[in-house]
Amino acid sequence: MAVIYDLFEVTDISENTTYSTAAGNLLGIVDNVSSSDLNDGQFDVGDDVLIGGVWYNIDQIQEPQSAGSFTLGDGSTVGFDSRILENNLDVVFLTVSNGGDVRHFIIPNDSYGSGNVQSIQTGQIENVGFNDAGVISTTDNDINIVCFAAGTKIKTPGGDTAVEEIQIGDLALTRDNGPQHVRAILVRAVDFSTAPDRLKPILFEENSLGPGRPNNKLFVSPQHRMLVTDLSGSKVLVPAKALLPRRGVRVAHGKRQVTYIHLVFSRHEVIYANGTPTESFFPGSTAMKTIPKSSRAELRDIFGDDIAIGTQDSKMPATAVLRVQQARLQALNFS
Repeated sequence: MAVIYDLFEVTDISENTTYSTAAGNLLGIVDNVSSSDLNDGQFDVGDDVLIGGVWYNIDQIQEPQSAGSFTLGDGSTVGFDSRILENNLDVVFLTVSNGGDVRHFIIPNDSYGSGNVQSIQTGQIENVGFNDAGVISTTDNDINIVCFAAGTKIKTPGGDTAVEEIQIGDLALTRDNGPQHVRAILVRAVDFSTAPDRLKPILFEENSLGPGRPNNKLFVSPQHRMLVTDLSGSKVLVPAKALLPRRGVRVAHGKRQVTYIHLVFSRHEVIYANGTPTESFFPGSTAMKTIPKSSRAELRDIFGDDIAIGTQDSKMPATAVLRVQQARLQALNFS
């Protein structure tokens, strides 16, 4: 049974459109789409394909009529164009349905290889001739959507900088210790076709934590802590998922894949993402269990061998921390 990989799922297929997670029209990446109907090496209108255990029918196959592009994680672009022959297109646009559910995909050619993608810009689009096109993306490349790239800006001495442009050694502004060097960057891709929904990101709409906080949509992992002020006037860090009772804060249920990016400094810091004070990576016992062993070794080099021993985190957090239950009870009173 033929299998294709790395399908960018989008809300629709439109000409001259920019698709990104920040705009909300780039939903994620789908892998392992399979069908014996593809064994002939062709996408054909009418083929049945299996996606996440559900059968869909291919309704429409389209191709670029004019140039488009992928914007990568480092801000560079890679173009795609139309080809005279449809047996090896740069990009295939696919629309499928199963009677009640219609889904749209942008499929890149394997020649693009692996990488992080911020956004996709389409040009003009047309239907393929004879309702078929050669199957592409039969290699499982390491392609990720950078969830924070297009929407999250980290405050640095040089101004707000897209998180995907920050490199190890760069400076970021912290609340308590001024400019600090980034010591490591942790990246974790999560595919919700296999990962539990409890890992889906929390979306903070503009001003959901106060005026200008955030100043644009912000996605963070559920346990990622945000800095707020309690009724006593004290600053506290609370898990993002504890703030769900607030207006403008919700689980991003539509996400099918996300890449979480955490910045690591020499100590736990409060940094600014989209104008909102939030934490850097904290090497507590829970967090350390979720990362690969190779990364744990690197973090021990940074923070010391005594991190996360037993039930007590031996490195102090940047400020007071509330647990989920405590914070949820006070969520509507934080400012």
